[in-house]
Amino acid sequence: MLREINVQTLTWADKTMSVLRTRQLEACEARVDALPAFGLFSGCDDTRVEQLWRLSYDAQEHPLCRRLHTASALVTQVMIQLPAEAVLLSAQEDMLLDRLLSLGGAVPLMDWDELDAAESLVRRLWCVMRKQDDHILLMLPEELRTPLLLITTSRAHQELRAAMESFHAKIRAMLYLGGMLKVDVPLSLLRDTVLQGTYADDETLALRYLRTAFDCTYDSHGEMLLLHPGLAEPERLMKQVPVSPEMARTMDRQVLRQAAMGLLDEERPLYEMMAGLLSAAVRPEIGVEEAVEDLRMLAKQGVSEQEMDEVLSSLLIMQPTDAMRSGARLLLQMTPRWGTKPSGMVQ
Repeated sequence: MLREINVQTLTWADKTMSVLRTRQLEACEARVDALPAFGLFSGCDDTRVEQLWRLSYDAQEHPLCRRLHTASALVTQVMIQLPAEAVLLSAQEDMLLDRLLSLGGAVPLMDWDELDAAESLVRRLWCVMRKQDDHILLMLPEELRTPLLLITTSRAHQELRAAMESFHAKIRAMLYLGGMLKVDVPLSLLRDTVLQGTYADDETLALRYLRTAFDCTYDSHGEMLLLHPGLAEPERLMKQVPVSPEMARTMDRQVLRQAAMGLLDEERPLYEMMAGLLSAAVRPEIGVEEAVEDLRMLAKQGVSEQEMDEVLSSLLIMQPTDAMRSGARLLLQMTPRWGTKPSGMVQ
């Protein structure tokens, strides 16, 4: 998901991982409210097709396209891309699609965390979202159900999706270890290790997948950067030596497995210590695990002790105890930081 928030003037209490996620979902909710109530396969004709195309990924990827579109041409384009695009869905989109295919093509969103994946399926011109009473209904048109069911139950698709899951875990691990990746690294790995020689080897769709599966932003040269969801200020890391595809292939597999789960073995005692100190003291809308994750991500960004203490105070229903402050200082001192030499490199 595109990181749209400028955090430069905010305090660290306003740019923790949980706050960044909440603001992204709020921005997504505002965009969803502006989506049309019709879709490519339901209620679209040549008089309305430009409105639909402008909200699509295709329009985002080809902003200078000057031709007028027709509904039939867009339908043809969607159907041609369908097998490859079904492979290159984010994990959240894939789970939503499974529910849509299993439940007759219409499902209510279970929680707000599904909102960005549902929006993405709309921008692929597959689905329509409508508000009904107190929930949002996501609908997959009948014209796509049978083709997608045949595609997703094929052996070739299932093998590629299994490879995509492994790839996603590796990139998630690399982001946990380094905080940020220039897009050429995951794109090269994706095409070389998963897509090469398959029907899904399409660079445009691969980039579309990376934008939807991970947090991202753009640098001053317009190059896309993938971000760990806890990284508030990517500008701090832009001067570090970038991870190359060759470096990525040499990373230690055991460390990558730990990082994909979001916690290295060396970090586990710190996590358990801090969770014990904060037990029953954090604000109820946050929860202990989320509060500890917020603090750990700040430690990875090298905030000052004063900034860490301010964030700690903002997470609690009480004043921090001396033990809590000492634990936060230890967390800050012992947590591996982003912007240093990437962990997990084979020497």
